[in-house]
Amino acid sequence: MNKDEYIKSLEKRIEEYEATIADMTAPIIPSIVPQTILVPITGLLMAERFEKITVKILKHIKDHDIEFAIIDFTDITVERIERMCLVELGQQIRNLTESIHLMGVKPYFVGMTPQLIKEIVLSGIELNAETHATFQAALKHLMKINNLVFQKI
Repeated sequence: MNKDEYIKSLEKRIEEYEATIADMTAPIIPSIVPQTILVPITGLLMAERFEKITVKILKHIKDHDIEFAIIDFTDITVERIERMCLVELGQQIRNLTESIHLMGVKPYFVGMTPQLIKEIVLSGIELNAETHATFQAALKHLMKINNLVFQKI
């Protein structure tokens, strides 16, 4: 294998690793509530990565019959935002919200830290999404509005 072939094989391997990491750090999980997905956002956030997460969510919505999308920010702290200010993250979240709405899906955001919420409010960004403190609270709400209950078998 010559030098150029070796470099191309390494570049291909890096792309594959990046795709694997992207899948692992924003998995799309079907919920117990029908037509509902959970997307926990984890890892370091950069603008390019958040855009990829947005595209991934929108593609999944397009390919599946989804009515509600719960985006979980529990793991996102100020330390996890790399090369991205909180105002920029707020704008990215707003873009995600509007994109999900345009797909006919209702977004729910859970797990936002007080500091993230403060920055979003102070930046004047309006999020057209319902928020809940936890994933469990959002699921409980969705079960209630869909008249779903847990039953013992």
